[in-house]
Amino acid sequence: MDIGGTSHLLNTFAEFAARVTSHALTDKEKESVVQGFRRFHERLERFNTDASLKRLAIDSQNRRKSSLKCQHEDTDCWQNSIRGFIKAYIVGFSVKYGLNIVPHLISLRAFKRPSLLLRGFCSDTYSFAAFLSVLIGSYKAFLCTIRRLRGEEGNDHINALVAGMLAGLVSAKLDRSPTRRKTISLYLFSRALQYGCVWLFDGYVSRQEDEELKARSRWMTRAHSDNVTMYSKQGQEEPEPLDDEGNAQPVPKMNWSPEQMGGTMEPPADDSARSSLTSKATDTIRRWAPTALMTVAVTALTFEFVFHTDTLPRGFVSFFSKNGGYDSVYSRKMYSGFKLIGQDFARNTNSGRRIPAGVPTKDYLSQMSLGKDVVGAFDSHIHHDFVACGIYHPHTTSCLLGLVSTVLRSFPNSMKMYVPFNAMVYGIFKNKELRKDPLGTIVKLIKSSARSSLFFALMVSFTTNGSCILRALLGRDTIAGYVLAGILGGLAVLVEAPSRRIELAMYVFLRAMGSGWNISLKQGLCKSMRHGEVALFSFSMAVLMAIYQNKTTTFSLAYRSTLTRIFGKN
Repeated sequence: MDIGGTSHLLNTFAEFAARVTSHALTDKEKESVVQGFRRFHERLERFNTDASLKRLAIDSQNRRKSSLKCQHEDTDCWQNSIRGFIKAYIVGFSVKYGLNIVPHLISLRAFKRPSLLLRGFCSDTYSFAAFLSVLIGSYKAFLCTIRRLRGEEGNDHINALVAGMLAGLVSAKLDRSPTRRKTISLYLFSRALQYGCVWLFDGYVSRQEDEELKARSRWMTRAHSDNVTMYSKQGQEEPEPLDDEGNAQPVPKMNWSPEQMGGTMEPPADDSARSSLTSKATDTIRRWAPTALMTVAVTALTFEFVFHTDTLPRGFVSFFSKNGGYDSVYSRKMYSGFKLIGQDFARNTNSGRRIPAGVPTKDYLSQMSLGKDVVGAFDSHIHHDFVACGIYHPHTTSCLLGLVSTVLRSFPNSMKMYVPFNAMVYGIFKNKELRKDPLGTIVKLIKSSARSSLFFALMVSFTTNGSCILRALLGRDTIAGYVLAGILGGLAVLVEAPSRRIELAMYVFLRAMGSGWNISLKQGLCKSMRHGEVALFSFSMAVLMAIYQNKTTTFSLAYRSTLTRIFGKN
C-alpha cells in the first residue's frame, strides 16, 4: 500500500475518533484530547504534501462555512442543540418539582408525610420540562440550520426571527396546562411589545444622532473652507511695499479672528436647538414611559375590578384584597364587594346612583344577591351616600378617613410580602454584599421593603377610595371617578425606585391585557381563536429572539442575564 493511501485512512480515522470523543467529554477534557489528535495529525501531514494541500483547501472551505455567526463555546452546532435540550429538561424538571414541593416543606407537612415529596413526579412536571427543553433545543437547531442554508449573506435578524417562530410552533402545545400556556404567551407577548418598542425607539434615536453628526461634520468642513478662503483673500489684497533701493519691507502679520473673516465657531442656532430638543425629548420619554404605562394599566385594572370583575383571575383579586387589607374587613369576600359596586352602578341610574336617604347601607346591600357576603362588616345604623363608598370604607362615612385607614391596613400586610421577597433576592443574588456589610445590607433591605410597601399601600388606597373625589364633587357616581382613581393609583409608582417601575408596570399591564381580552370575548368584540395562544407565543418568541441575537443591549441587565442563562450564546 502506498504512503498516500495509508495517510488518508489514518487522517480519516483520527478525525472520526476526535469527533466521537468530543461528544462524550467536557470542554477541558475535550481540549486536551483534541490537541493530541492535532499533533498526531500534523505528523501524518509531513508524509504527504498533496494531502496537505487538499486538507488545507477543505479546512479553508469548512472554516468559511462554520463562520456563519455561530458562537458556540467549543461545540459544534448539533452538540450545542443536544446540550441545550438536555440542560433545559433537567432545569425545567427541577424548577417545576421544586415549585410543587416547596409549599409542603414550608408548612412542614413533608416531614410528617414524606410521601408528599413524590407528588412532584407527576405528568404536569414532565410536560413542562419537555416544553422547555424542546423550545430551547429546537431553537438552537433551527437557528444553526437556517444560518447554513442562507449562508453568510443572510441577515441574522431574519435567521433568529424564523428560528424563534418555528421553535414556538413546535414546543407550545407540549405544555398540557392551558392556563399556564395562556399566561406564558401573554407574558412573552408583553415583553415582546416592551422590548420591540425599545428597539424601535433606540433605532430612531440612533438615526437622529447619526444625522446630527453628519450635519455637524458638513458644517465644520464648510466653515473651515470658508475661513481658509477668506484668509487667503485678506492676505493678498495689497502688494508688499518696497524701500528706496527696491527691497521688500517686512509687513507685520495680521492675526485674523474667525469673526473678522466671516466665519463662526458655533453651528447654526436652528441645528443646536433641534439637537437640544431631540435630546430632551429622548430623556423625557425614557424617564416617564414606565410611569405612563403604569398609569394606563392601573386605570384599566380599576375599571375591570368594578365593571368586569369576573374577567380577572380570582387569585389576582385575592392577592389584591389580601395585601390591600380588605380580607380582614370582609373575611376574604372582597370579590363580592367589587361585583356589588358594578351591579349597583348598572341598575341604579335614576338618582345619581345614591343610596336613598335614611336607609342604612347594611339594609340596602342586603337586598342584593351578593350582599350577604359583605353586610357583616357594616354597623346597623351607618349610612353611606353611595355603594362604592360603603364597600371601600365601611367603618366610616368620611372618604378621607377611609383613604388613610386603607393605607394603614395595607402597609403592614405589604411589608409581610416584601421583606421575605427582598431577603430571598439578597440571599441569592447579593450574598457577597450581605457577607461584606451585613448591617448595612439589612438596613438597605428594610428601606427598600418599606418603600415598596408604601407604594403598594398608596396604589390600593387610591384605586379604591380615589373615586370618592368626583362623587363628592359631582354628587353622583360616574365612570370618570374610577378613571381618576386609576390615574392616581398609577402615579403612586413614583414612590418606588426608578429601576423597579418598568417591571411593576409590565406586571400590571400583563394583568390588564389578559382581562381586556376576556372582556372583548365576553362582549363579542373578538372571537376565540383555536390555537391562538400558540400563534401569540410563536410571534413573541420570534420578536424576542431576533432582538436577543442581534442587539442584546436592548434588554435590561436582569432580563438579558436571564435570557443568556436560558438560551446561551448562539
